[in-house]
Amino acid sequence: MSYTKSFFALLTLLILIGLLPVSVASAQDFPLQQVDKDRIDAYIQSRMQTANIPGLALGVVHDNQVVYLKGYGSAGTDGRAVTPQTPFILGSTSKSFTALAVMQLVEAGKIDLDAPITTYLPWFRTSDAAASAQITVRHLLNQNSGLPTYAGRLGFADNDQSDMALENGIRDLSGVQLSQPAGQSYEYANDNYNILGLIVQAVSGSSYEDYIRSAIFAPLHMSHSAAALSDPAVSDIATGYRYWFFWPLPFDAPYPRRMTPAGFLISSAEDMTHYLIAQLNGGTYGNNQLLSPAGIDTLHTPGARISSLSSYGMGWAIEEQHGSTRIWHNGEVLNFHSNLLFLPDQHIGIVVLVNVGGFLKSSVNDIPIEGVAEILLRNDLTASTNPPLNIIPQVIMLAALFIPILWIAGSYFSIRRWQDRGELPLRGIRRLWRFYLPLAIDLLPVGIAWVILPAQFHASMEDVALFAPDAFIVIATLTALSIGWALARIFLTLHPGRLTKHASRGAQTIVPLDVS
Repeated sequence: MSYTKSFFALLTLLILIGLLPVSVASAQDFPLQQVDKDRIDAYIQSRMQTANIPGLALGVVHDNQVVYLKGYGSAGTDGRAVTPQTPFILGSTSKSFTALAVMQLVEAGKIDLDAPITTYLPWFRTSDAAASAQITVRHLLNQNSGLPTYAGRLGFADNDQSDMALENGIRDLSGVQLSQPAGQSYEYANDNYNILGLIVQAVSGSSYEDYIRSAIFAPLHMSHSAAALSDPAVSDIATGYRYWFFWPLPFDAPYPRRMTPAGFLISSAEDMTHYLIAQLNGGTYGNNQLLSPAGIDTLHTPGARISSLSSYGMGWAIEEQHGSTRIWHNGEVLNFHSNLLFLPDQHIGIVVLVNVGGFLKSSVNDIPIEGVAEILLRNDLTASTNPPLNIIPQVIMLAALFIPILWIAGSYFSIRRWQDRGELPLRGIRRLWRFYLPLAIDLLPVGIAWVILPAQFHASMEDVALFAPDAFIVIATLTALSIGWALARIFLTLHPGRLTKHASRGAQTIVPLDVS
C-alpha cells in the first residue's frame, strides 16, 4: 500500500513539474471510444457528400486535451487535402478573439467596460452625436449598441488593405442612424466588433493585427493563424468556394481589412483546439495565462437577450437547453464557414471549419457540429442533425423564373384577344382592371426584390450578389422581365393599332397548289 502511495506521489510530482506530457488523450481520459470516432468520421463524410462541402476540418477537446483532430476533403483545386493545419477564414467566430483582446486590456487597466466609446475614440459619432455618445464598450460587446445590422454588412466588397482601413470604416458610420437607444435590446451588427478592434488598436498602441498575433496567437501556439492574408503563417490557406445553386465553385473573394475584427481572422482546426482549451480552462493554455478565470466567465455571461432561451454574451451566444448550457458562435463570409461550440457542463469544445460559403446554405453548414455534439453525448442522430439534401430553396428560385414567363404569355394573348374583339383602347372601368392592376402586378417582383428582400434580410443587393450570386441572377432576370413586359404592356395596350399592323403584316394567304 505504501508503494502505491509513493508511486502516485511521484507521478503527481512529475506531472506538476512538466516532465510527463498531459496533452495527449487516451480512451480512458475521455468517454470517446473507437466506435464513436468511427461514427464521427462516417457522419462527417456523409454530411460533406450531402451538402457538397469541398473541404472540412474538425477538432474536439475535452478539458485540456485534444481528443479528435482531422481534415476531410479538398483544400483547393490542385487536389491538396485538408489537414488539421490548413488555414481557413473564420468569419464571425473572429468576434470572440476581439472580445478576448478587449478583456485582456480591461484586466490591464487600459479599458473600462462601461466607458463610452468616445473615451477611446473621441471623434466617433453616428448621425445622432448625442445618442452615439451613450454607447459603451459593454454595449458593443453585447451587441446592444443600437447600431443596425444593415450598416455592418456594407463593407464586404471593400478591399482596402491600407493601415487606415479600419478607422476609415468606422468613420463611415457618421451618417448611420441608430435603430434604437444604446442598451435597449439585441441587434447583431458587425460594426460593433470593428469598433472594438479599433479601440484595441488605439489603447494598445499597435495595430489590431499585431496585437492579436502577439497577445493571443503567440501564447496559444497558434502557428497557422493570422490576421491578414499576407501573413506567411497562412500562405497555404484553403481555397474558398461559393455555392451556385447546388454546386460549390472556387471564388477569390475580397478580404476587407476594415472588417478583420468582426469576421476575417484566419486559423486552422489544430490552432483552434488550443483556443478552445483556453476558453474551457479559465484562460489557461499550457503554462500561459491569457486571461483570468473571472475574465473568461465575464465573456461567457449573458449580456443581451436574443430569445427566451438564448442571449448574447461577449463574442458568444449562450443557450440553456434541457438544463444544460451551450456556448457557441458561427461564422460566414463569402467563401468560408466556421462553427465553435462549448458544452461546459461536459467540458467539451468543438470546432468545425468549412471552405465554402453561401447565403442559402448557411444553415446546412451549421449542421455538422450539432451532429458531432450528439455523437459525443451518446445520442442518436435525428432528422435535424442528419437531414437529406434540401433543394427546395434552389428549386423555388428556378421556379420563380417560370411564373412571370407564364404571366407575360397570358397577358400578351389577353391583349391580342381584346384587340380582336375591338375592345382596345380601353375605356372606363376596364382601364383599371385590364391595365393599371396588371401593370402593378408586372412591377411587383421589382418591389419585392429591391425593397422588401433587402429590408427583410438587412442586406444590400451588393451583399446579395456577393453571398448568393445565384439568387442575384434570378432577381436580375426577374427585374428585366418585369420592367420589359411592363413597358411592352403600356405600348401594346395604349397603341393597339401597332399590334394590329404587326399581326396583319405577319399574316399570309395560303393558295392551294393546282396539280391537275
